[in-house]
Amino acid sequence: MARLKDKYFVDLRGGCVAIRNKDETDFEYQGLHPETAGVVKFWPGYRGFAICPCCGHRSEHWEVREEDIQEARELCAQLNSGKV
Repeated sequence: MARLKDKYFVDLRGGCVAIRNKDETDFEYQGLHPETAGVVKFWPGYRGFAICPCCGHRSEHWEVREEDIQEARELCAQLNSGKV
């Protein structure tokens, strides 16, 4: 969890994850893309699917690899500590 004084934060939504600089982020803008204001590093997700055990309906959705989320969290902590 980011502390209020931290400059960088992890933004995980819409099937992607990014490290963002809060000083450059427009919090009114709802999108998250590599070129979004404040993005320092971006990891795209992938299209996954699930099958309903009751009816067999296949639903598609975007997923993010756990390794990418962990890498984002670790790099964000390093950036906030000044070790990068």
